[in-house]
Amino acid sequence: MDMISLLRKVPLFAELDQNELASIAILASSIEVAKKNIVVHEFDPGDSMYVILDGEVKVSTYSADGREVVLALLGKGSFFGEMSLLDEEPRSATVTTMKDSRLAHIRRRDLVPLLMEQPSITLKLLKEIASRLRRTSRMLERISSMDVPHRLYAHIVDQCHRFGQPEANGRYGTILATHQLLADQLSTSRETISRAISALKKDGILVQGESRGRVSVDIDALEEMLEDF
Repeated sequence: MDMISLLRKVPLFAELDQNELASIAILASSIEVAKKNIVVHEFDPGDSMYVILDGEVKVSTYSADGREVVLALLGKGSFFGEMSLLDEEPRSATVTTMKDSRLAHIRRRDLVPLLMEQPSITLKLLKEIASRLRRTSRMLERISSMDVPHRLYAHIVDQCHRFGQPEANGRYGTILATHQLLADQLSTSRETISRAISALKKDGILVQGESRGRVSVDIDALEEMLEDF
């Protein structure tokens, strides 16, 4: 599949027309990164962004006591490093591949002239970045104000909307991270996450799929639980 076809499936570029996609695609180079390799280091100079064409990455930082804090797990169609295109500041987090991954690499020095020449692309990209920041803000608000089970419900709903696949019965199919990674993201213990997920499976809200981590989610039930909180 050519780069234009690959980028068309990425939410960041979803509103671009064929000519605009072609302008971006010509700047992107495809790179392969094996599992458990660091793509960018926190505090390194930031001069490019990446789009995940295939695979999965972990975005993390470290607390003052050296504990890893997982900020996000990103899958196919997601992007990272975009802030460096705007402010030229050092990387705000470390990004590590969780699976063998294929990434589109776009350098700032190539993209900025295009954004200056075609303001319509700039506006569309800024709209998507702003939407992403709003989602992050909502998630942080939920983490600070909700108990652990409801943090998990909100996380799963967000995961389904962003990366899930609608199923014929109104449910969503998605892949959840390991219980430890979920615990790191939601600032709790693995045991607490395991109990909450077991309860959701017992109630039929989560149904285990055929492969590890894959679940079918009754998203309406989760959203109702969040509304009742």
